[in-house]
Amino acid sequence: MPADQRILHEALDCIRNLHEIGHLSAIVHQLRVMVGAANLAYQALFIPGRVANERLVAATYSDRWKKFYQSKEYLRSDPIEIAARKASQPVDWNHLRSASKETASFLAEAERHGVGNNGVSIPLVDAQAGRALFSATSNLEGDDWETFKGRTLPSLVQIGKAIQLRTAEIEIKPAARAFRVSALTTKEIDYLALYVAGYEIKQIGDMRSVSGTAVRAALNSATEKLDARGPRHAGYLAIALGIIPTSIVMK
Repeated sequence: MPADQRILHEALDCIRNLHEIGHLSAIVHQLRVMVGAANLAYQALFIPGRVANERLVAATYSDRWKKFYQSKEYLRSDPIEIAARKASQPVDWNHLRSASKETASFLAEAERHGVGNNGVSIPLVDAQAGRALFSATSNLEGDDWETFKGRTLPSLVQIGKAIQLRTAEIEIKPAARAFRVSALTTKEIDYLALYVAGYEIKQIGDMRSVSGTAVRAALNSATEKLDARGPRHAGYLAIALGIIPTSIVMK
């Protein structure tokens, strides 16, 4: 197995072993070493059911930078977060340096406080798990930074998504989880798991020796029970609730 794939598998295993939100910071510190970043930061900007001002943040930044960040009230004006909220693809901090004097000053301060010479932030949006931002920094520059980013970015995206889904699983209240688990039939869970894993309705029917109509009816029933917008949304909701294993989307 290539080294990058081995590192990714080890990282995903770490995330699967997260059982308490309070342990997320320790996990992020482990992940930083695994991927070879200067720093990693996971910010859950919004989790359904969590009070907005109780933002979930786990970062390896120094206490000095964290205190400076708070003193400048960057929680409300962080230019990287503002840019990432508008983006659908990873944002390279280098592309923001010329955006404004304020952004250039912010990045210069971050570098002086040991955050890293370069960074990339990955916006994460999920219908059930909410909105988050996963950032990685490095002290590499020029071509070395581009090589590092090109090599690690695909894994960083998967790691960020895995953290988002796992924390959402933990955040869901046990009562709501128990109710929705009991509401779905074994067949509905089976078809939903196959569907969210990427199989088409006809393929699922062939695999289970039933008609496509029967598969579609089960998926629609599961969608209605989970109050989802469609079977794909229902599948990811079921993952967040722990009905379907997180590993389905970590392959």
